[in-house]
Amino acid sequence: MTTRRSHRLLRGVVVAVLTAALFLHACGDQSTSPDDLASKTGASARGSGAKRTLTINGTGSTASGTLVSDRGGLSCSVTYASGRVSTSGKCSKQFNDGWVLDITATPPVGGTVTWTGCDAPVTDSPLSCQVTMTANKVVTAAFAPPANSFALTVLGGSNGTGTVQSSPSGIACTITAGTTGANCSGTFPNGSSVTLSASAAAGSYIKAWSGGGCETNGTGVGGASGSCAVAMSQAQSVVISFETGSDLAKVGKWDIPISWPNVAIHASVLPDGRVLTYGRPNAPPAVWDPTTGAFITTAEPADFFCSGSALLPDGRLLVAGGHSGRDNFGIRATYLFDASTNSWTRSQDMANGRWYPTNTTLSTGEMLTISGGDTAGVRNLIPEVWSGGSWRSLTSASRYVNYYPMMFVAPDGTVYMAGSGRGTAFLNTAGTGSWTQGLYSNFGERDYGSAVMYDAGKILLVGGGAPTATAEVIDLNDGSPWRYVGSMRVPRRQLNATLLADGTVLVTGGSNASGFNTAPTDSRVLSAERWDPATEQFTTLAAMSHNRLYHSTAMLLPDGRLLSVGSGQPAAVGLTDDYTAEIFTPPYLYRLDGTLAPRPQITSAPTSVAYGAAFQVQTPQASTIVRATWIRLSSVTHAFNQNQRMNRLTVTPNGSGSVLITAPSGPTMAPPGHYMLFLIDANGVPSVAKIVRIG
Repeated sequence: MTTRRSHRLLRGVVVAVLTAALFLHACGDQSTSPDDLASKTGASARGSGAKRTLTINGTGSTASGTLVSDRGGLSCSVTYASGRVSTSGKCSKQFNDGWVLDITATPPVGGTVTWTGCDAPVTDSPLSCQVTMTANKVVTAAFAPPANSFALTVLGGSNGTGTVQSSPSGIACTITAGTTGANCSGTFPNGSSVTLSASAAAGSYIKAWSGGGCETNGTGVGGASGSCAVAMSQAQSVVISFETGSDLAKVGKWDIPISWPNVAIHASVLPDGRVLTYGRPNAPPAVWDPTTGAFITTAEPADFFCSGSALLPDGRLLVAGGHSGRDNFGIRATYLFDASTNSWTRSQDMANGRWYPTNTTLSTGEMLTISGGDTAGVRNLIPEVWSGGSWRSLTSASRYVNYYPMMFVAPDGTVYMAGSGRGTAFLNTAGTGSWTQGLYSNFGERDYGSAVMYDAGKILLVGGGAPTATAEVIDLNDGSPWRYVGSMRVPRRQLNATLLADGTVLVTGGSNASGFNTAPTDSRVLSAERWDPATEQFTTLAAMSHNRLYHSTAMLLPDGRLLSVGSGQPAAVGLTDDYTAEIFTPPYLYRLDGTLAPRPQITSAPTSVAYGAAFQVQTPQASTIVRATWIRLSSVTHAFNQNQRMNRLTVTPNGSGSVLITAPSGPTMAPPGHYMLFLIDANGVPSVAKIVRIG
């Protein structure tokens, strides 16, 4: 165990190593080389006691602005006049070694700022810069005035056809089957108003508008024509979705977007089938009932933004860590949400803070939390395990781990770290913990990619990075290496991968553009893609109406549909924070003629079962049932679902009106807790799930 004294002595070295390795941003971690996954010593000790000087200035500015630190009292005014830059106020100060400061820039309205001298690339928060005082440093913010004009881009959603014209002229866009053609972007003066007029082709209609304020200002939804006026104060993208009712059995259907009370950065399916979402503290957590459409709100006892969450065996949601008010600085708080009372209860605090951790329910029924920014704004190296209301630190398992690592309980009971870095590893959570190196994945860093365990011990890793369209799989049961499978149609980062009731995997949302939080370059990412484990190939399905990328979530509902919700806070340039949700009906719920298929029914099933037990499920369609899937309830954030996994169960006919199902053999195959049990008939149509607890 590292002592407090050795922490102090190593502080200077540790900060230098971590500063070079980390690619920090608001709720993000860009890349980590495989070598960074080796164990490292040190955490949140104080600095050496030396004084370091920070100087801020506006060299290179062509506009005026201000620079203010979040601590320490720096407040510097940058003035641009007659071609010269000058500064006034407090623009330089000494700080203790190791201090972390955020510098916030305020340019003129509509203006921009370009930074130099920050410790890490500034990405989704272009108006802020983080500095760790390990040496004397100079930070420059070059202010620029607003642009004279901005680009307005039209994208196509859904699968219909139509045209869009702009007034004043500049856009004359044809959208065919959801895909935009030429002349779908134009440049317009800053401060001007541009009216977009949409006309659906025969057989199509306007399903939805999004972007540029058109969610509320757009007209003609449900009809053949409509318009939207867009105020040009920045570069913007507007999605116009033309819909047609054809080919539903091939591509499925996205419903018209519905309003949502918060930007659903975090979302969990509860044991009663309702959905809990929360995000930034500007809007309270909300619980949605998919059977009635009703919402209730709950108090938020701490700032859960960028926390970790997963369900305990008893169905309570354990939320670990969150936001201290400063990005990268986590909190120690632990809370439990009980769906039966819609209330939060505080549990024991963790040993240190976590912001951007992953929670994993273990085969023992305990909860692992790992990684995250600690109370000093550096990586928390020590995993912790919650059991019965208290935390246990895995002091022998100190390791630098990417933010929100993709963790899965492996068939041997260890916890497998599949990403996002290329170097994988197994964590043994017994005692004080230990790591064993795993096989390297093929592609490399998949930050903001996604991963699912699509069968016991079998993992699909997809997207992320620059971004990439590639996908690869590993089977932990036989020790085989990672291998590539078919790629997606379009590269994506900040996507969501969700297990569907029939055992396939649905990929939704994300951006195909480079950069941390950048709007998509075209409308291809609006189309969902489904991966089939039988063929290991992706198929393109219907397109949604809203771009859903950074801070969007997606999860399987008990009725076999998929909920996609949120995006933003912050939104990519040209997009806005998204307070809507869309529900996808997969192709397996349609007949070939486009009508809804008849579904198997579960009329009776046990509420809980034992491992390896054969249990009876009553269904009038017993003779047609050929398969059963067992999917853990979702708890998803930041492109990774921390709670979902799936088993394929053995089904045996059991006479008229029932089938016999065999439960997973043990807790390493299916950690204890609540799962959605789906019966699937010979046509591939799933039942509405029965939620069953095991363990």
